[in-house]
Amino acid sequence: MSSLQGYCTLCSILMLVGRNLGIHVKIHQDSVNGTVGESVLLPISYRFDGAPCFPVWILWALNDSQGPFTTCTVYNCSLGARGTPSSCFATCFTYATYQSRTKVFPENGSLLLQNLQLSDSRGYTVTFRPPPQTLTITLTVHEQPSSPPPPDESSQGRYYAIWICSSIFPLLFLLFYCTRRRGAARQQKRKVIKQQQVSSMEEAHVESAAVGNVATIYATVADRFEQSQPRPTPEVMYASITAPGPPGLDPGPYHLLV
Repeated sequence: MSSLQGYCTLCSILMLVGRNLGIHVKIHQDSVNGTVGESVLLPISYRFDGAPCFPVWILWALNDSQGPFTTCTVYNCSLGARGTPSSCFATCFTYATYQSRTKVFPENGSLLLQNLQLSDSRGYTVTFRPPPQTLTITLTVHEQPSSPPPPDESSQGRYYAIWICSSIFPLLFLLFYCTRRRGAARQQKRKVIKQQQVSSMEEAHVESAAVGNVATIYATVADRFEQSQPRPTPEVMYASITAPGPPGLDPGPYHLLV
């Protein structure tokens, strides 16, 4: 017996005797779906309960086969909180059937299957040693969804016609709306100008009428003023002369109307 096998046997015995050296394995999904030609991950994780005992073997196999198709030997890991491994040093080997299509992650034991085929739909078992712990995940692979057939030329023509009509109608409506708004603005402007002209004419008429009324009133007042003034009467002027009269008459003055 080699020293490595003896060390592993000792670890197995210690794990059986003391639980503080066990490995706890957890499957996150019992059933996984995939698509032909794509990739899928069979997710699991593990942690150490106490001091780890390396190396640890991770073996993936088909549920209906005798041996694994890929193996990974973990020699050492850094342990995080609650014994979670990280930055592991490991070597992995894959058999020809799944070569270049599988990858095992030693930090958690998950299996990545690439370029899926319909024949990959089956159960997959993962085994951790020591001590042996085996769990199973079922994978179902589906075909690629069929793409819709390309549209024919007639349908494309109808599509373009509908697109053009749906694009032109809003433009025509917008043009009609702008034309109506512009016509209404012009009509409103003409109405305002006409109102201003009418107001100016009314103001000029009122002003001329006021001037005429003032002139008429002034002429009427002048006529009345002239009519109310008394007309001058000719003054009667008299002159006294003395003329010699015949004898026996009083030579008094005579008044003559001038």
